Amino acid sequence: MPLPGGPAALACPATARVASKRSSTGCENCREQHLKCDRVTPTCGRCLVAKRPCRRTGLKIRVTQTEYGVQQRWIKTPRRLEFVDETRSVIQEAQHPDGSGADLDEAECAWPMASSDGKTRAETADASKPRIYLDRPVWPLNKADEAGLFRHFVQELAIWLDLCDSQRSFETMVPRRAGTCPVLLNAILALAARHQSNKDSGFDELLANRYHQRCLRDLIPLLSHAATVKDENLFAATIILRVLEEMEVKTMGTDYKSYLSVTHAFVERASDSLVPGTLSAACFWVGLRQEIYKAMMGQTAVRMSLHHALADRSLADADDCTWANRAVVHCADVLNHCFGHQADRWAQRFQRWGELKRWNESWHERLPPSCLPIYCEEAEAEAGVEAGDGGPAFPEVWYHSSCHVIGMQHQLLAELFLTRVDPTVETAGSQATLSEEEESRMSLRTGWHHRLRELELVRRVCGIGVGNQWTPPGMFTACMAIAAFGDRFVERSDQEAMLDILKTTEKRHARPTEHVQELMKKSWGWIS
Repeated sequence: MPLPGGPAALACPATARVASKRSSTGCENCREQHLKCDRVTPTCGRCLVAKRPCRRTGLKIRVTQTEYGVQQRWIKTPRRLEFVDETRSVIQEAQHPDGSGADLDEAECAWPMASSDGKTRAETADASKPRIYLDRPVWPLNKADEAGLFRHFVQELAIWLDLCDSQRSFETMVPRRAGTCPVLLNAILALAARHQSNKDSGFDELLANRYHQRCLRDLIPLLSHAATVKDENLFAATIILRVLEEMEVKTMGTDYKSYLSVTHAFVERASDSLVPGTLSAACFWVGLRQEIYKAMMGQTAVRMSLHHALADRSLADADDCTWANRAVVHCADVLNHCFGHQADRWAQRFQRWGELKRWNESWHERLPPSCLPIYCEEAEAEAGVEAGDGGPAFPEVWYHSSCHVIGMQHQLLAELFLTRVDPTVETAGSQATLSEEEESRMSLRTGWHHRLRELELVRRVCGIGVGNQWTPPGMFTACMAIAAFGDRFVERSDQEAMLDILKTTEKRHARPTEHVQELMKKSWGWIS
């Protein structure tokens, strides 16, 4: 299945700028590398970041409607036409004049396997299909700096992705497979280089771009073939590139979400291979959390398909990672209820809200004891904030596993949005036996109760993030809660504590939070 919107959808600009003039065509540098150009003149965004001259041809091509004369003669064709696709047979005849060519299928795009004559299937593959894998792994790497980037990914960044994966696929399986998959290897190096450059101003900021371009050079042609959009190693590369895309918001100024469309294509095409314990399943869970991040930051529905067996919504006994993933699916369901299906009638939405609310409560009630925090100290609402550490503004909650952190945070986020759209608030004072004054008083009391509950839930999400900074995504999730609900806080101590979380996340983990910081400061009245 080709990439939705075409493979060119991946070639997003390296920066976003407000331009007064745009060219009708892209620059030569972008055209030669098959990258999307923002067409800003005199220098496009990619050339500006790469610090290179922006070359333009000056050619202008205008398509005009051709008109044929009345004397134009046309070839006569029969009424019924039969089209015969001989592409594959022609290629095989060219490769095997003696007719020895074997039948080809989609499996040729899978991991190379030795044939009876000692050659790999990749060597005898259809020439119309690009090659994904090398015959031999690249180990050891020739350059120490590349090896350092690779190790940085394994030791520092894989934990971001393996949160609810007991097999730690991105720490163990993905690095091993990257040795024979250049697309996967370059994706790893690009992410590691961007993480380093965002944290260290002295690091080469263009190095990530070079690895990224190498990766796209190989990946974009592959996505035009249906068989390759089932390859789980390319799926993993896409997931890694989406993390890179999220981090590059600081450089580009906006989130283009290009790789989310590719993730959707992988999920649709590989739904039959989304089996627990596989790399495809691990990629799906990371992709779903990435989709939730996008949906929550943009107040939109989750677009990824959740209609398959891997999206477990049961409450039966299971391991801790499964419980966490159930909470993630539930959070996606709640976001879809809040921001999707707006055409549904009020009675349907009321019923659906009740179902989601009951599931949320049941998940919490049936949570295994192994998922409970190992330490918890509630915050004192009236206490001040200690400088720099978040202080007592948030409860202190410690967990011993990353899946417990992420599972509980997503369950709390789901409850937050259910509280925001609670239909009972609208009907709380609508009883015919109450006077107008009593109805107003009851509605106000119910609304105030919900507001206090929202503040309590946000504080808890933040407290879990601050108390478990050994797993950075806990802080990322806290930033999501602040972005969605931080404007509801009026106490200066709460605002400073949340701002500290945003700043710490950007400083320590190179996750861009400047935009959210500015939004919060405006909503709190700190700046105009």
